Amino acid sequence: MPNKTILFTRPNSDLATACLNYFSKNLVDELRKIGIFTIINIEGRNANKEEFEKAIRKANPRLLIINGHGDETAIYGQKEQILGKNNIKLLNHRIIYAVACESSEKLGDLAIDEGGAEAYIGYEAKFMIVVDPSRSSTPDKDRNIKVFIKPYMALVLSLISGLSVSKAIENTKSETISLIRKYGVQSIRDKYGDAPLIRFALFWDLMFLKGYGNLNAVF
Repeated sequence: MPNKTILFTRPNSDLATACLNYFSKNLVDELRKIGIFTIINIEGRNANKEEFEKAIRKANPRLLIINGHGDETAIYGQKEQILGKNNIKLLNHRIIYAVACESSEKLGDLAIDEGGAEAYIGYEAKFMIVVDPSRSSTPDKDRNIKVFIKPYMALVLSLISGLSVSKAIENTKSETISLIRKYGVQSIRDKYGDAPLIRFALFWDLMFLKGYGNLNAVF
């Protein structure tokens, strides 16, 4: 039987991580309802190194969706680093999508070369989103955030539907380009003048989305 276990990390310690937490909320709920996949959801204060390592060793997930802050060599959970050089070998034979700033600048190569990951998808620079400050406590009502969920969902859904890593990246880039064009149209609803910022952030994320390892890998 193919391994259909997916691990999500979903810290929620500030505005940025609250947005990423919201990105995957409905997805986690819907995947559980389908019943085809085994979903491991490490959320909030449980998004720590101990729980992350324990979940990987116990559940052996094939696909990791890691949301959180990051830098060139590490990804963080709720309050602490959960992935770095000291535990990179946990990624062995896995596919990783890391939604964390700069985490693929060095960590992408490290995940493949030293961690043995089959494929790693991440961002070589800051992962940008544009939020509505008036909705900081209610991301579900933030129209701006919902724009950035679309490329995120395109990538994750492409992977879990059995498409290759390269095709998942291609689909995500196509979705992003479509949104960039949409937000370049003057007639778009833009009550607070956020469209130029949204367009720039989408273009930025498009530029710095990268894949490493076996891009023909499938979940």
